[in-house]
Amino acid sequence: MRISLLSMVVFTFAMSSAQAEDFPLASCAGWDGTLVSRTGTDSRAAVMEGNVNQANFQEYCERDPGYETVAHGGKLTVEQCVAMYLQENGKDTYRSTADCRKGTLSFVPPGGEPLRATFPLPEDADVSCSSGMLPLIKQFTMLCPKAARKFKMLEGE
Repeated sequence: MRISLLSMVVFTFAMSSAQAEDFPLASCAGWDGTLVSRTGTDSRAAVMEGNVNQANFQEYCERDPGYETVAHGGKLTVEQCVAMYLQENGKDTYRSTADCRKGTLSFVPPGGEPLRATFPLPEDADVSCSSGMLPLIKQFTMLCPKAARKFKMLEGE
């Protein structure tokens, strides 16, 4: 009985770690967050919430798009970089809401003005890395996969 209970605990822990999903934030150089909850998928009131944690900053600092670490010509070790961003941004939370029927998305960054998008985007819409649109597109496809398929936003479809 002890072995099976231990196996269930290890399996449950492994599943919850494996099921961790990104909350898309990064466009060119930033970090992604971690998805905390998602409700109402494919509805008029779809919501997803996320935060940032050590793993998000670890990935960012190892990739080091801002050339802050010693390995990329900066002054910080990866550990110092992670600690700095944890202190500055470690309590940040994010929220996106979508009305899948209308094709609208509203993203609320911490301490900032909401960003809004309506899908499908016009053919001439700027979807370059620097436009900031890429994470909004990813958020919409996570909240409204049926609408995203309809708008041909999912790869391979």
